[in-house]
Amino acid sequence: MTKVRKSVLFFLALLVSLAMPPSASDAFQWEKPTIKEESISVSGGALKQKIYQFKNGDVFRMYRLEGQIDSSPYVLSVPFAGEGSTFRHVLSTDNNGQITRVWNLLSLAETNELPLVPGFIESPSRYFWVASPIVYNPLGRTTIEEKKELALPIAVKKEWYRMHLEVQLPVKAGMVSEWWIMESSSPLVPWDSEPTANLWLGVDLSDKAKWLYDGYYYTSPSTYVPYTVNAFWRNPENYVVRSFLANPTSKAAQNMAYVMLDTAVRNQEAEGHWKTYPQSQWLADDYGIPDGFYDTRFNTGMAELLLDGCKKYNESEFCESAKRYALYLRNHASQYHYVIPGPTDGWLVADYAHPTPHKPTHVSLNHQLAEINFLWKMYMQFQDPADQALATVMLQGVTNLGERWITQNGDLHYAWFPDDTFGRPDYPYLTYNDLRETQRLYRSLYGTEQPVIAQLMKSKEMWMAANKVVNPFQ
Repeated sequence: MTKVRKSVLFFLALLVSLAMPPSASDAFQWEKPTIKEESISVSGGALKQKIYQFKNGDVFRMYRLEGQIDSSPYVLSVPFAGEGSTFRHVLSTDNNGQITRVWNLLSLAETNELPLVPGFIESPSRYFWVASPIVYNPLGRTTIEEKKELALPIAVKKEWYRMHLEVQLPVKAGMVSEWWIMESSSPLVPWDSEPTANLWLGVDLSDKAKWLYDGYYYTSPSTYVPYTVNAFWRNPENYVVRSFLANPTSKAAQNMAYVMLDTAVRNQEAEGHWKTYPQSQWLADDYGIPDGFYDTRFNTGMAELLLDGCKKYNESEFCESAKRYALYLRNHASQYHYVIPGPTDGWLVADYAHPTPHKPTHVSLNHQLAEINFLWKMYMQFQDPADQALATVMLQGVTNLGERWITQNGDLHYAWFPDDTFGRPDYPYLTYNDLRETQRLYRSLYGTEQPVIAQLMKSKEMWMAANKVVNPFQ
């Protein structure tokens, strides 16, 4: 083995009997993993590592190295039986703006280094999901600037009886290097299932999104401060967890969903919400809202995922996190709502808020519906009448405005404003999907359809058909 000045060695058992992958008919089984976190000093910096030890023997490790002075790279080594080993990754091609994603399979016997993309390694006795190493400059406000030119590819080292991955984390003053790996003694993904393989084709944790030590980062909008063309910000919501939670036959999905939800709980504010830490320039200009604001859509989306995780994993921490957010949402609605008169008065709840005094904000139809849907799901799970009461008065706020939500061309207005006007173009299909979920939950609770919701859905459907909008979630 090549000797390096700094190395961490994972001694993996090479003779482990392979567990049979679960069949689609098997009931989902779960036990809470053991979580260990520690920090150590290394030459030129400090290394944090977090380890999730799952009860089935799977392990997920994350590494975060903060550089204090320039030094030689810190090296991690992962040995495994090499015969017949492969690396599976997504290969993207751009044909005049049409992105095609297909699986590419590399033989590690013929490969000296891995491409700088996430992927899956399959060997005779061990299976890995490995991240692409990343180096970034922390810009503050939970925003990072990726330094692609500093990242080093993972080397594939070969010995007569095994192979090992050599991962180099650059140590640069003021920079952070990260990497993660999941390992198992049995296949992490059932690749012989075409729907599962296709689902994983759509998982992006390298281009527009990153999974980092402290959460899910997404490409920064140009209206956020700080911003650069290579900036990513920590989003309170996580766009890949939902598909992971819906994929019970894939251990990689089950394990990673738990890790991501656990990280979300750690990031939750004591008050019960998740802040958007960058400044939104348009919110600052229009409403005087500074950085560290509350965004109802991102927050409600994350809380709903935690509720799903609460049910799937029977994890009390996820359940309590969802409850804390529901209480925060109820308090927010009590303080930041507009009364919409009708046979029974209803409420529209402001999309954004901040402890610093600011102008009243608009109410997006999609935000309002997402909050209603979450509150109903919370009520159906925990039977707290306060959740049902708020959902009822918020639905009344939507239905009291009735067909005023509909534009002249049959589309829906994006938002209602405090001066009782409507405006801004709606999303092509997002709001329709929210309406459909509202109708589904209403029918489940009350045994009938809500007529105004049905009217808004019908109008949006006709507009979508006329404009050839394809709804991928239909």
